[in-house]
Amino acid sequence: MENKEHVFTLGIEEEFQIIDPETRELRSHSEEIIHEGKATMEGKVKPELHQSIVELGTEVCADINAARRQVVELRSKLAALAARDGSQIASAGTHPFSRWKDQPITKNERYATIVQDLQQVARTNVIFGLHVHVAERHGLYVVGEAARIINHRIDEAVRLAVMSFAAQQALIRKDQQDEHLAFIAHDLRTPLNAVSLLIDALKAGLDAKAITEAGDLFEIVTRNLNRVEDYIKKVLDLNLQPSATGSSFRPERRTFELWPLVQRLILDLRSVSSKHDIEVLNEIPRRLTMHADAGLISQVFQNLLGNAFKYAASGRVVVSANENGDGVNCVVHDNGAGIPLEMLAKVFDRSATDPEKEGAGLGLAIVKQIVDAHDGTVTAESTHGAGATFSFTIPAGPTPSASC
Repeated sequence: MENKEHVFTLGIEEEFQIIDPETRELRSHSEEIIHEGKATMEGKVKPELHQSIVELGTEVCADINAARRQVVELRSKLAALAARDGSQIASAGTHPFSRWKDQPITKNERYATIVQDLQQVARTNVIFGLHVHVAERHGLYVVGEAARIINHRIDEAVRLAVMSFAAQQALIRKDQQDEHLAFIAHDLRTPLNAVSLLIDALKAGLDAKAITEAGDLFEIVTRNLNRVEDYIKKVLDLNLQPSATGSSFRPERRTFELWPLVQRLILDLRSVSSKHDIEVLNEIPRRLTMHADAGLISQVFQNLLGNAFKYAASGRVVVSANENGDGVNCVVHDNGAGIPLEMLAKVFDRSATDPEKEGAGLGLAIVKQIVDAHDGTVTAESTHGAGATFSFTIPAGPTPSASC
């Protein structure tokens, strides 16, 4: 078998940061650096997409020693050019504090096309690379028009791949925004219902003279509440398709006391519970704290209480909580009719609705997504005719450091 000798060549490309020597911020290179570099380094220096980046490229070298000599020579010349221009060069994967928004784009038709196609993906790509090209010599040199066509095809393939990725990410963000809008709309229903019931109670407590003096005030308020309810229904009707893009909730965690949060919510919903003749008890220890997003946890309790109110007419709902080894475990228990067995297994699924109850089926799905976003767990237990128990656990927060 014939032995074939393999002869390899290599070339090296380096991308350098142009740095302000005083502030250490990235700065745009001047035209003199590029112009003089092309003259003194035989075209081995060129600008990049961002004006704060300059690329050096060796010739095709026969071995690593030849490549090393060229790299040392080119670096020294570029450093000298930058120094004469009042700048310095630096080599790193990215800059630790300069903002991409402050980096001007090089005026070049190819770069203008890249920015037009890729938008922010291109502008934020302030990175600095080192490329080593190794090839087997076959006596074939790709230069001139052939090199331009090959580079154009490579650029086009990269552009299409990035555009496809950007489009996919945009769809994911759109799904999450639509889902979050539906969740917000759903959670507006409970406080709106409470306001409506309070207005009814207020009107019922007034005598005929006071109602006459109020004029059409009650009618205006009721009409506007109905209008908002119609808007919410339209949003929910448009956003009830299941989403596979993950949770849209981003918790902003802090440590807070749980009892006052729940107590305030119980008071806010008193008009709703009173309408159904439901007693609501807050048995959470007064000093118990949780490390979570207080607003989102309030949503969880609001939805669990709203669900309990559906099934526990003329009954009792008890809210409790305790610390365990995993964090804080919260429980909402009612002694109502219980959840039908066929519903229990899918009770946290979006659009899982009880045909005998009103609602779009989002409340408990929101509960699960919020708890999941906190890396917690949520469960449901129910016995037909004996009520239901919903429990969720939020992991413990960071341990406070001891003071010196």
